[in-house]
Order: sequence, then structure tokens, then C-alpha cells
Amino acid sequence: MSIRLRLALGFLTILALFATNEGIQLYSARLRARTMDALSSALKRQSLMASIQQRVNNLQTLMSVMSQIEDAQSDSGAIQADITETAAQIRELFELSDATERGAVAQLEQTYAKLAPAWKNFFESLGVDEAKAVSAQLEAEKYGGEVLRKVLPALRKQHDDGAEQASKSFEDTTRLTEQWSLGIFGFSMLVSVVVAYFIARYLTRALSELSLGAALIGANNLDYRIAVHSTDEIGTVAGTFNTMADNLAHSREELTAANTELTERNAEVERERQVSQSLLLNILPEQVAAELAANGAFAPRYYEDVTVLFTDFVGFTLSTEKLAADELVNVLNGYFTAFDRIVSRYGLEKMKTIGDAYFCAGGLPVRTPSHPVDATLAAFEMIHEVQQRTLPDGTQWKVRIGLNTGPVVAGVVGIRKFAFDVWGDTVNLGSRMESGGAPNRINVSEPVYRRIKDFFAFESRGKILTKEKKELETYFVTGIQPALMVGAAEGLTPPAFTQRYRTYFGKEPPAFPAFLLVPQADPQRL
Repeated sequence: MSIRLRLALGFLTILALFATNEGIQLYSARLRARTMDALSSALKRQSLMASIQQRVNNLQTLMSVMSQIEDAQSDSGAIQADITETAAQIRELFELSDATERGAVAQLEQTYAKLAPAWKNFFESLGVDEAKAVSAQLEAEKYGGEVLRKVLPALRKQHDDGAEQASKSFEDTTRLTEQWSLGIFGFSMLVSVVVAYFIARYLTRALSELSLGAALIGANNLDYRIAVHSTDEIGTVAGTFNTMADNLAHSREELTAANTELTERNAEVERERQVSQSLLLNILPEQVAAELAANGAFAPRYYEDVTVLFTDFVGFTLSTEKLAADELVNVLNGYFTAFDRIVSRYGLEKMKTIGDAYFCAGGLPVRTPSHPVDATLAAFEMIHEVQQRTLPDGTQWKVRIGLNTGPVVAGVVGIRKFAFDVWGDTVNLGSRMESGGAPNRINVSEPVYRRIKDFFAFESRGKILTKEKKELETYFVTGIQPALMVGAAEGLTPPAFTQRYRTYFGKEPPAFPAFLLVPQADPQRL
């Protein structure tokens, strides 16, 4: 006999027993439901009889009390409603009663039909027609006494017997079904244990060898093979197991080769990803690049407080006539590479270069209140860097630098060769500060002056006229305020400057131009 047939017979036996148990449960549930309905109906009838008895007793008592009071007045409307409600309860009791009880309830209903008019006549005649009231009272006492002392007690006893019988029937049914359920369940468990024991004993011997083989193959011993002793399902599993071991050995060889190739490809993909990421971060700020990668677009941002810095070389046009194209590009690359390092050191953001012009900004994309001071320090380092370099023909360039502070709108434009850029009057005025400046001088607008005047010394230029025919107050920054240079030592940021920077901005200065620690020369040579 195959394992499948053995299991099928065992499970069918267990299912048959459980189906029998389920049938008994359904039958007992139906019996309990019927018994519960009968018990519920009996309890409801008891409740109605108690209410009827209470109402009749109350009306009889009220009638007795009112008859002894001179000139008594009654609320006939409320009393009539009570009489009517009692009649409705008797009718409901009749409908809830079974055939054996309806005769007694019908007697109650007939007696009440005589009692109700007597009550009505009494309460309507009270204080109006005493003779009629007395006659009605005598009639009501007769029928009321019959209801309270004969009809209701007999009916109540009959209903109490019915309720007790329904309760006993419910308990007997419940106890019987529980006994049957427990018996069938116990027998089912016994049969299940016996079937499980014989099947388990048969399977254990074969499965122990399969388990050993699985353990050895799981330990990566793919050369092990299981001996096949039978042609039933166990023998089929053993044969399939051996085939699986052959396939695993072959797959392991292929997987090893594929993993080697995949590792090499992943390394190449990672190198290309790092190159792409590096190129992207070279043209876009990190936050902008992250938003573009996540959303496919960068929403325009309004920055209410940004410092823009523009530079332009003096003498560049003349050098283009003297230097070869490749030499000129190499020279510009040297200057702008140095500017990039300075901008990075002071936490500024390079925007772009146009020809020999260099444009950067502070305060975006990360907002920081120190950007006017940081941009001014970076401008000093840019001038110093230009002063330290010499062209191939032995000459030196000079640089004009202009700064302005205010609100801008930033965004990414285009879908190919896109660039992060800023727009607004602040940017235009910053460019005018550069073009209206002087060689190797830092020209700043009134907003910048107000933001950095506690850190730097200035030379007022008065008002200058821009290309737009606007007069603007501008200043040359000549150096650090002398009071902030007290205690300066080579290689260390002046303590007074550091303290003021920390007080104003709550952080340490990102850097400090080392050459400013040396006694300053003429401002035009900064």
C-alpha cells in the first residue's frame, strides 16, 4: 500500500468522525435554539403578568383612596391611558401564550373587559355623580378582586411551571449534547493517535535516511547520494533527491562563475555611478541634485537673504591677444580652480563662470546668517590668490570683485546641460558692484556694508551711477577692523574676531585669510 493511500484512509476516518461530531453540534445547536426561544418566551410572559398585576393593583388602590376623599378630582386622561395600556399587555400576553395557556389568558381578558368599564365609570363619575361612582366602585372591586386573587395567580402558576419546564429542557439538552460531543471528540482523538502512530513508524525509518542526506548536502557535501530501497513515494523522493544533488553540484559551478562575473560588473557599475554622481555634484548643489534624482525636477526656491559675489579679471582682453588659446585656458583653469577651493572653504556655492567672470553665492541652498562675512573673507583670499600668480609672459592680472546682499529666486533651467542659477535685482546689482569697482578692490553695496560693518574697515566711495542711471551708495572693504586683530598670531584666527563671529552667528568661522595676519600693506595691494 502506498503512503498516499494510507494517509488518505487515515484522514478519511478522522474526517468522518469530525463530520459526525459536527452534525451532533448542529443538531444540538438547533435544540438549544428552540429551547432558548421557549425559555425566552416564558420569561417575557412572566414579565408581562407581573406588569399587568402591578397595574391592576395600582388602579384598584387608587380607586379605594380616591373614594375616601371628598370632592376628589382625578386625571381621567392618564388613568384611561393606563387602563388601555393594561388591555394591550393582556392582548400581547395572549399572543405569546401557547395553546395550553390561551384559555386562562382568554378568561383574564374577558374579566378585564368587565373591569375596565367599571374603572372608567368610577373615575369619570367621581365628584360628579356619587351614586354612579359608588356603583362603579362596587363592580370594579368585584372584578378586580377576581383578577388579583383568582385569575392572575392561577395563570402565573401555569406560566411559572412552563418556564421551569423550558429551563429544565434547556439544561438537559445542553448536557446531552456536551456528553455526545466529548465522546465523539475523545474517540476521534484516539483514532487520530493510532493512525498517526502507524504512519509515523513507517515514515520515520525512511525519512531518517533522507534527513541524513539533506544534512550532508546542506553541509555542502554534494557528492553524497541516498540509497533507494523502495518504489513507493519514499523511493521516488530519494531518487529525486539524488537528481537534485546532481543539479546542485552543476548549478554551484555555474553560480560560482556567474558570481565572479557579476562582481566584476557590479564594480564597474559602481565606478560609473560614482563618476556620474561626481559629475552631477560638480554642476549642481547636493540638495538640488538629490531632489532632481528623486522627483525628476527641482521646484524654484525663494531665498530672502543671499550674498552674491562677482569677479572679473582686469587685462584679460589684452592677454587674449598675447597668449595662445591653450595657454589662456590653462591660466584661467588655474585661477578658477583656486577660486573653487576658496569658495568651498567658506561654505559658498559656485554658480557659474562666463568667460573670465566668476560668480558664486552664499546663503543657499543652505540658509546661514553668516554669508555676507564669509563671502567678504573669500573675496580677500581671491585677491590674494590673483596677486600671487604670474602669467607666462611675466605680467600679472588684477581682479575686480563686487558683492551685494538681498533676496533671489533659485532654480534649475533646461532639460539638457541644465544648470542651477539665481535671478533677481540682487544678482543684477551684484554684477554692477563688480563692474563699478576697482582692480584688486572689494566693492560692496549698502546692504552688504550694513551686514559686515562690525567686522571690516571701509572706505566710502559715495554714490556711483550704474548703467541703469541709478545712484547707489558703495564702499571699498579695506581690511579687518583693527580692534578685531588684537592678539592675532600667525596660523590662528584672531581671538577677538572669532568671539564676535561666534556671538553674531553662533558658530566658529569656517576659515580666515592667513595673509591678513601679516601687517597689512596698502589696501589696493590686499
